[in-house]
Amino acid sequence: HKGSLIQYGWNAGARHRRIFGLVKNLARKTSPAEQSEKDRAILGILALTWNLLSTSLPKEVIDATKDAIAASGLPPMASQDDIHDQGYHLSLPGGPLTFSTADRAPAEAYMSQNYSACVFPMMLH
Repeated sequence: HKGSLIQYGWNAGARHRRIFGLVKNLARKTSPAEQSEKDRAILGILALTWNLLSTSLPKEVIDATKDAIAASGLPPMASQDDIHDQGYHLSLPGGPLTFSTADRAPAEAYMSQNYSACVFPMMLH
């Protein structure tokens, strides 16, 4: 595969080893300080996106989505060193911006950059 596809937040582990926990896919490639900074940036962008969608999509869609998430019992988005139920930070050129009581994004997210994978057509007879 070309590019990168990164999983972030909580997940149930690999198919062969089901263990619920936080993903650790960036930890191998960065120092602890770099990891913390990347985590803070990712949490902020995902929470901002979730909150913008929550206020702009039809109420019926958001309510149904939030109800399904609540019924599943999944925790909100988190990272290894930031497991809170709410709040996030954005690092902006003019300084940090903090939303201490805002909702976080749902439990899991995927981010891609220049990712591609071969798709084989199925022959239907």
